[in-house]
Amino acid sequence: DPERTYTELLFASSRKYASWDPEIPVHVGDWGIITRGCRPSWFAFWAHSRPQGIFLKRGNIYDDGLANKFNIPSPKTHEHEGSSGVSWIVSQNAVEVDTSGAVSAQVPELANCGVKASYKFSSGQGAVLCMDGDTIATIDPPGALRPLLDDPTLPEGIVIVSEVHATSSYARYLGTPEVRQVSIGLRVSSPAFPQAGVDANAEWLNSSTAGNFKSKVNPDRARTYYPLFRLVALQGDNVSNGMLLPRDET
Repeated sequence: DPERTYTELLFASSRKYASWDPEIPVHVGDWGIITRGCRPSWFAFWAHSRPQGIFLKRGNIYDDGLANKFNIPSPKTHEHEGSSGVSWIVSQNAVEVDTSGAVSAQVPELANCGVKASYKFSSGQGAVLCMDGDTIATIDPPGALRPLLDDPTLPEGIVIVSEVHATSSYARYLGTPEVRQVSIGLRVSSPAFPQAGVDANAEWLNSSTAGNFKSKVNPDRARTYYPLFRLVALQGDNVSNGMLLPRDET
């Protein structure tokens, strides 16, 4: 199951959930339950040593009035502070290496990418997520969610989206066990026919013909993709670490 493998690999390194389909909206305050059953094609979550389950969204605490009831602050949005504007999330078996040499010879277009990176995977499958100019919306502090999560009138074991990365441009890659290195770059060029609100033509490139690669660029720069987010659930002190630990499985 490529989706499950990709999500597990990036959860292990980031403690956040990487969406297989970032075009599906995910917003801070979305809440629901983890249940067992057949997994839908786009949304699956699991914890270590726990049976696979699915997240069923039941609402949003800001739309439902729950945030106001429990005095939960509105989300804060933080702009990206990196010098390149691109965030890279990689699996734990990935090590960054030089992008020049053989890779550039294999895919000459990568040499023209203003932003690029190359990763070598030590063993097994590797995963990479790239986000250009992402913002991070968070509930701060995440511990403010504890009273709501512990409310006996709500379904037992609810989980809440407490942090969401939103971006106008992303690329995700899941390699095969045989792939030992991949380079990914973002090539930007001026449009042949400039239009109002459209900055440039942008395209994600990658050096590997094997594996699963998907990328999207929103020409108007609107942040309508949601590649990465955090879930919180009430389980002892785990309210702020994003672990999914339903109470009946402890």
